[in-house]
Amino acid sequence: MAPSCLLLLLWTVVWALHTAAVSVDCSVPPLSLSWSNITVSANGIAVTRGIELGIGTPNQIFSLRPSTIVNNTRVANVLDCGSATNTSCVGGKGGVFDSSKSSTFVVSLKNRWNGSAADTETATGAYVYFNDVIDFQANGTVLGYPLVMNSDIASGPAAGLPLGQNSSFLAAVTEARVAPSSVWALDAGDRSLSPRDGNLVVGGYDTSRFTGDLTAFPIGNWTQLPCPLQVTVTQVWYFTPGSTRRNSLFDRNTTSMVACVEPFQHRFTFLPSMVKQFARFTGHNNTYPSLTFPSPPSGAIEIQLDNGYRTIIPNDHLFTPKRGSDKDGRYVVTNSSIFESGIEDNTDNQDGDSDLRPILGGLFLTYSYLVVDYDNSQFRMAASVQDAQRTIANITSVCTPTPTNLAPDANPSRTNTSNAKGSSRAAAIGGGTAGAVAVLAATAGLWYFFMRKRRRVRQRPDQKQAEQNHSPMGQDPRPFSVAQKPSELALVCQ
Repeated sequence: MAPSCLLLLLWTVVWALHTAAVSVDCSVPPLSLSWSNITVSANGIAVTRGIELGIGTPNQIFSLRPSTIVNNTRVANVLDCGSATNTSCVGGKGGVFDSSKSSTFVVSLKNRWNGSAADTETATGAYVYFNDVIDFQANGTVLGYPLVMNSDIASGPAAGLPLGQNSSFLAAVTEARVAPSSVWALDAGDRSLSPRDGNLVVGGYDTSRFTGDLTAFPIGNWTQLPCPLQVTVTQVWYFTPGSTRRNSLFDRNTTSMVACVEPFQHRFTFLPSMVKQFARFTGHNNTYPSLTFPSPPSGAIEIQLDNGYRTIIPNDHLFTPKRGSDKDGRYVVTNSSIFESGIEDNTDNQDGDSDLRPILGGLFLTYSYLVVDYDNSQFRMAASVQDAQRTIANITSVCTPTPTNLAPDANPSRTNTSNAKGSSRAAAIGGGTAGAVAVLAATAGLWYFFMRKRRRVRQRPDQKQAEQNHSPMGQDPRPFSVAQKPSELALVCQ
């Protein structure tokens, strides 16, 4: 049998396991992933802030921004950038995938693919559905992981880590026993001039990253807005610290606003009428486009939700020097004499306040820690600890032994795992039975032996070692050999 046929057989067995019954393993510690600067180009130049994933054999490095409105892991095709040496393009996309360089790449028909069917497509889109090995930083590996190469920007995020209600990412890490449950928690970190790395926990939450009590919210109704995390904003004030005067961004016709909490977008999207109020209170000069200013205004904003939850966005985060991507794809200060606001300028929207999706983005989540439990139809928020990089992680595991048919008030078990020693976790998608696992192991072993023998002559020693580290038999994944920045640095282009 040819190696490609053996590989196809392996992924077929993986897919069979995916459809088998799943038993959650509560002994597995939560999966903790840093949200930080990641080098995504082979020459070490392109740096993108996101969550690091290694895809394929050997690994191709990606830095993906989390998104709750997508359910499948989307990556950009290397052909979208012409080549992997186009660092500006590669950095802007958070990495690109070259299927010809992965020995474990298998393309799939959509109706036979084991990803989520929840995501919609556009008529002009170009999608490739495939499976491959995926490594989660230093503490987890999944075989047969479903991915999409997406070349349609109009369909939403071109590259993103899916955290939606039907996320194939959450399904994969729980079924492969890389995480104990699909409950996830997010600290978005801080991408200001005083940066702070963020963190994603799957199967628990980190109590060192928030303060005070967690406030509960119901999962949203998609007929109202196309997003799972919805809140009702009852007031937004613009104010100058130290002053008793508070200016509401709501006009006389606005009493509340339903908004999506979405980490993929950084800025706020408010109603156009609110943006006009903001421009008036800040004294914005229309000769400066897109709510930019020659010097930062002195104010801040406070957001109040219907259950009393409040968040303040301080002045130094609401107004920052103009930034963007440089020629190497790095996020830098592009003009230090122009200041931009953290509110999207949508005042030219022809439909006014109608047909618009308000968003509380990454800037909101800089100050709000997020815990999401889709099984119990709720998410919770609390004030983020702003010096979280200087605290010791205190991760609490959340495990639901029976993940289906949960009552709304079910109480999953919670265990503190902050002192648990991490172990290598490598598995295929799907729990299945012992017999199915045995078939997978035998098939994987046969495929691995055949492929290794075939490559012994034609591969360089470093390539052969990389393949050995991806043995489906549970070997420790190798550490990534990419240069990482400690945080998102605000560089100034000359």
